[in-house]
Amino acid sequence: MAWVTYTTIRLALVAVVWFVIQFLTPVRGVLAITLALLLSAIFSIIFLGKQRDAMSQSMFGFFRRLNERIDAAAAKEDYLEGEPKTQDNSVNQQDVPGSYEDGDQGGPAGPATN
Repeated sequence: MAWVTYTTIRLALVAVVWFVIQFLTPVRGVLAITLALLLSAIFSIIFLGKQRDAMSQSMFGFFRRLNERIDAAAAKEDYLEGEPKTQDNSVNQQDVPGSYEDGDQGGPAGPATN
């Protein structure tokens, strides 16, 4: 949940900086939003290092566990592919689309008769 805390603080910081720019300076509109984003980014780099590190550790742990689960599933799949199959999945030659049937000598129209 560290990412929720960090994101909430960042959004609040953007809002506070935008509010200050909007109501205490003559800057308005898109320029005020842009300045608020830039200034809040600078403030977050300076003042939110501890929260950013906690968020980074939390996300690293999440993705590490996710990768471990993926690796375990892949290893299990590789192990199961090496075992002999218990079901007979063989296909008769006649079941294969495009195969020749008795009496066919080639092509989809059968033997050529000219």
